[in-house]
Amino acid sequence: MKFLRYTTAILLIIISYSIDAQVTVVEDDQVSQMLRNYQSNERAESTIKGYRIQIITTPDRRKMENTRAKFTGMYPNIHMEWEHVSPYYQVRVGAYETKMDLMDFMIDIKRNFRGAIPVVSDIEKNELIAY
Repeated sequence: MKFLRYTTAILLIIISYSIDAQVTVVEDDQVSQMLRNYQSNERAESTIKGYRIQIITTPDRRKMENTRAKFTGMYPNIHMEWEHVSPYYQVRVGAYETKMDLMDFMIDIKRNFRGAIPVVSDIEKNELIAY
């Protein structure tokens, strides 16, 4: 009797391994279309929410221009932009995908630009600084 049980169990195991199950997924046309739309929108979107380092916010345009010149002299290869949000001038540098990416540079900048802070910004994907 035991032999029959063992033989049956072994046969069932062999049969279960030899069966190739075919799974067919039928995707609704609307789901397929939504997925295609999402993918094309992602490719078309050229900006992401990322981070920059704001090195100065001041109502004094001359002070802003002096800070820009100082930064450009120290870091000529780092992207810099400024904006006038009345009554303040803001200078932002770098382009990072996450806050962690900018922290090393932030420590370095803080030595010369004490008011530097990370800020959320819309960033072109091709501007991102990779580390």
